[in-house]
Amino acid sequence: MSAELRGTWRLVGHTLRQDRVTASVWAIFVPALVLGTAKQYEQAFPTAGVRAEFAAEVRTNSALSAFTGQLHGDGLGNLALWKIGDIALMLVGLMAVLTVIRHTRAEEESGRVELLRIGRFALLTASLIETVGLSVVIGLLSAATSAGFGTPGALAFGASIAAVGCAYAAVAAVAAQLTERARTANAIASTVLGVGYVLRFVADGSGALWLRWLSPTGWAHLVQPYAGNRWWVLLVPIGFAIMTAATAYWLTAHRDFGAGVIPAKPGRVSGDTNLAWRIHRGQLIGWTAAFVVVGLAAASVAGGMRDMGNRSGTVAQEFFKRYAMTPHADIADTFVWMIILSFGYIAALYPMLAVLRMRTEETTGRAEFTLATGLSRMRWAAGHLAFAALGVAVMMLAGGLAVGLVHGQLPLVLGATAMLIPAVWIVGAIAMFAFGAAPKAAVACVWTVFVMLNVFGDVLGPVLGIDYWLANQIVPFHHLPKILTGAAFDATPLIVLTAATALIAAAGLVSLKRRDLPV
Repeated sequence: MSAELRGTWRLVGHTLRQDRVTASVWAIFVPALVLGTAKQYEQAFPTAGVRAEFAAEVRTNSALSAFTGQLHGDGLGNLALWKIGDIALMLVGLMAVLTVIRHTRAEEESGRVELLRIGRFALLTASLIETVGLSVVIGLLSAATSAGFGTPGALAFGASIAAVGCAYAAVAAVAAQLTERARTANAIASTVLGVGYVLRFVADGSGALWLRWLSPTGWAHLVQPYAGNRWWVLLVPIGFAIMTAATAYWLTAHRDFGAGVIPAKPGRVSGDTNLAWRIHRGQLIGWTAAFVVVGLAAASVAGGMRDMGNRSGTVAQEFFKRYAMTPHADIADTFVWMIILSFGYIAALYPMLAVLRMRTEETTGRAEFTLATGLSRMRWAAGHLAFAALGVAVMMLAGGLAVGLVHGQLPLVLGATAMLIPAVWIVGAIAMFAFGAAPKAAVACVWTVFVMLNVFGDVLGPVLGIDYWLANQIVPFHHLPKILTGAAFDATPLIVLTAATALIAAAGLVSLKRRDLPV
């Protein structure tokens, strides 16, 4: 066994040096969100009476429970973690997936690992050590930022964050063994992350709370920090992580180096459209199917909200103020609009990954071979851009169709979904510009845009003391008319977003044409 682990600690040192900036950002960003939310709620709810009134309102709002989870108790710790806990858990899960696959399957795919004299299990072990350690650090720092509300609850919250990171690190380790492409492994592990969120979402939105036992993020919610502090629940994610990681080691021992358990089909180089189709079709089909399933599940929750009672409280008024055109809008329609908005935020990931695929092709040398066939650089890039744009439209409309079939008002739901497409496209255009103008920093820039898009308006902006409406000015979805909740259709933001997309993408193509591709 010692021979199989040879070189592990040297690899750990190397990955820590390589990730010193990325890991530091993760270790600071997530606890900072927790700290900022805690301070924000401490100022917003200074008395026990105000907190109790707010908590009572929240418990009657199924829509809020679906998006954030159940609220247990009315202390400041309960309220702060109810607001930010699920976001922190998803961010740590995403960190674990990206880190493990980057240091296992991506390294193996690049061919660099063949140059190292290491044991068979060294690469996998080193990546798990780093990711588990980073998850624990994030958990400890998050606990420290919320310790003012009670040490036992803070420790329970920090432990649940670390446990989720460990669970998804193990999931990513298995995904890295299944395929020989890092992109596919990321898609597999991210799908598991998304399914876990959907199960937790449906459980808390519909009242079928037993579904939380099927989700790693659901397990963290079941710990109930600052309420039950049910430490024994942590045995579930820890046991899951151990068994799943053991499976990853078994698969590593029984597959050929460089290959995946699932054999890859050989491809052939041809025209720009055919090549882009073969590269992106698996991901597009998977994303579209996921949007349909999520749409069906989430829209089924909305049906039970039409008769939701009291709207006079602060929470209900703020809810309708943010997501509905008028405070008299139907609660189910408002909830469906929130679902469609969530589709848009998630779909923004697809054009990013589709465009950044060109960066992978460039760094691995495959782009050089492709362009040597006579395919022009502009046609090569345009093929990827076309599928980034068409893919967004296909998956969004498929999700909107599923929601409309369950909820009703199909034409209106499809129209509201279609309006979000230009807002998603602009993220892909930014990715194209980053790839063309600053290829080495493209991945970091694009992921920063995605994270800011998802957390700045609702979370980070208010944490920094920026008003919700001002913070959301940088979020393109905020400028779209809420036609599903009574707003009149306005084509102006759609035209502006589409024009901005075209200009930014064109600037990226020009930058790509003028720069050198490394050999």
